[in-house]
Amino acid sequence: MVGAYALYDLIIPNIDYDIKMRFVSVEYLDGLLERTSRACVSVGNKGREILNLAMKEAVIEGYINVNPVPETKPYKRKKPNIVILSREKIKILLQAASKDNWYLEILLGLFCGLRKGEIYGLKFSDFDLEHRSVKISRQIVANPIIKEGSRIEENISIERDPKTPNSFRVLRVPEVIITELGKRKCQIDMYKEKMQEAFIDNDYISCQANGKVHSLSAMNNALTKLCVRNGLPAVTVHGLRHPYVKPTTKNIYLYTRFRFENASRSLAFSGLLALSLI
Repeated sequence: MVGAYALYDLIIPNIDYDIKMRFVSVEYLDGLLERTSRACVSVGNKGREILNLAMKEAVIEGYINVNPVPETKPYKRKKPNIVILSREKIKILLQAASKDNWYLEILLGLFCGLRKGEIYGLKFSDFDLEHRSVKISRQIVANPIIKEGSRIEENISIERDPKTPNSFRVLRVPEVIITELGKRKCQIDMYKEKMQEAFIDNDYISCQANGKVHSLSAMNNALTKLCVRNGLPAVTVHGLRHPYVKPTTKNIYLYTRFRFENASRSLAFSGLLALSLI
């Protein structure tokens, strides 16, 4: 966790022990951030973010009158390398994924634009089968237990509200997702029958055989393996949802049609990609 490393291993050890809050100036914070940023390229941006939260709280509590952090030198956040698959490569991915245990999750990321945590947090009760829609009202996130500096003692997955207020939403879902949802329900019912009382039933659509949520790295690991096996560039869940949401100032809407051949379980995919530039 970059935040824990920045705070416990770099920022706190570099703060003058006896400095008073009222003497924490823009110049002092600039020097602190400059020293800590030498250790890691990401710490300048993350450290400034943490200090800004702390100083905002100090203003609220009345320890200082003005938050000095907005006047400090900004540090650019390193842009992640996002791989976006072409339509032909998406077709190959879907054909391979249709035989994979993560098929439903991949469809939700690709055609509903859901974040990984939102997919993990979905429950069967969130789906309206009659109107073919799904309600997004939670996500699964990591809740690290940090002890002794930045060392993570334990990483627990917990439910939280979606990322932003606008992330609470209701989305229409393609028929293929409703179909796969039914198959997933049957699979989980088999888990329940096998595990009996040992099954932890939280109504999640994506879970392990004992009912617990998957580890937060599991879906990305599965996607990487799927891509490698089929000669595709490795793509993350964020890369899956990228064609659905706006990547910069563009809104990209992806309309898809599916035709299934039940006998061979193959998937014939055709899609229309409509770009609405704003």
